[in-house]
Amino acid sequence: MILFGYLNIWLFLSIVRQISGISYNQPKLCANATWNQTAITFATSTLVGTHPEGIFVDRNNSVYVADYTDGRILIWLNGSTTLTGNISSGLNTPYGLFVTNNGDLYVGNAYSDYRVDKWAWNRTNSVPAMYICSLCYGIFVDINNMLYCSMYYYHQVVYKSLTQNLNVWSNVAGVSNTAGSTSTTLNGPMGIFVDNYLNLYVADFENGRIQKFASGQLNGATISTGAITLSHPTSVMLDSDGYMFISDNSNHRIIGSGPNGFRCIAACSGSPGSSASQLCNPQSISFDSYGNIFVTDYNNNRVQKFLLLSNGCNTTTATTTIAAIHMTSVTLTTTIPTSVFYTNVISFNQPIFGAYATWNNVSITFANSSTVGTSPYGIFVDTNNTVYVANQASNQIQIWLSGSSIPTRNITSGVTSPYSIFATITGDIYVDNGYTNNRVDKWA
Repeated sequence: MILFGYLNIWLFLSIVRQISGISYNQPKLCANATWNQTAITFATSTLVGTHPEGIFVDRNNSVYVADYTDGRILIWLNGSTTLTGNISSGLNTPYGLFVTNNGDLYVGNAYSDYRVDKWAWNRTNSVPAMYICSLCYGIFVDINNMLYCSMYYYHQVVYKSLTQNLNVWSNVAGVSNTAGSTSTTLNGPMGIFVDNYLNLYVADFENGRIQKFASGQLNGATISTGAITLSHPTSVMLDSDGYMFISDNSNHRIIGSGPNGFRCIAACSGSPGSSASQLCNPQSISFDSYGNIFVTDYNNNRVQKFLLLSNGCNTTTATTTIAAIHMTSVTLTTTIPTSVFYTNVISFNQPIFGAYATWNNVSITFANSSTVGTSPYGIFVDTNNTVYVANQASNQIQIWLSGSSIPTRNITSGVTSPYSIFATITGDIYVDNGYTNNRVDKWA
């Protein structure tokens, strides 16, 4: 069954397809980036069934989840929080998945069919992309169009070219049907990641380690995680600076590295649980374009989303008030981000639409008068989907971070009946504070 019409799903996706070299997100993060420890539940068991497996978020922030219990791939297009559709035709217990930059979807359909299947963006049916002999827990397509599969029960990672019509794959890591803990062997490989230098990273599940195989090398090196000991890692990914993030499955947490080494970044209580700040055997992880982390929370039967905090990188600096009439300035002390998380040079959104783009005529109330007061005026949405509203009635600027349904920050000091508002790519906020103050003020 196809819930929304597979052809229509990909038609909508093509409206805003982003042209770039890679299809996955690698945000640029500051040295001490932090994530909200209270996660948002993106999808419950009602949608993802029991024990969701793979997850992939593309650069358009479309989310794909492998619901292996119900034998389908669930799709939320372009940042939607409402399920757009699903793919189930020909699927049997899907595990890993990957979406390429041109919209092709690759799924580990190997539970009984022993293959990786491909759904092209403009096709309603799949075609075999690789025949294998074991489950693919991890799937990846590198910049050279090589398709990788981590075969858990055969303890190896294999790959084949997508540009040749040969059904021949080669071993790239591990020894076929040989479990081991040496530099050349693996024991139950799961999640994989290939960087732009073609280095392969493998979550070596039973050995409790991440192995790095340099391009063309079968001799792997174990990534040191410092004082942190891994227990059954299941997923690995890199940010734009090459720092690593790992789902530490049996420790029920997400860890990440940076200039100061590895640390726990989400679900750091040390015990499994089902609260918003806990995980129970996190399976797969994926960044969205804003640096938020999506997690398939395997034994809680849900998908969790940990929001990157915009004030996670702080220092002390000066704020300047720009006077519109007397051109004087006042210096205040405040705290601002030292790094910003962006790939564009503009702070506002300019989406690419197709000729027949349409909008739902039934709107959603984002904020009512109990929040924004009477006669709200200016509004600004930045490229991180942070929303800024000028609340004239309460003399404040209200801010909702990406994905939040309640204001996460209010600016009230010195604000009188604010009107227009603008936020720059560096996070500076400019407010028309001229009703009685006759000036534009800047909050750095």
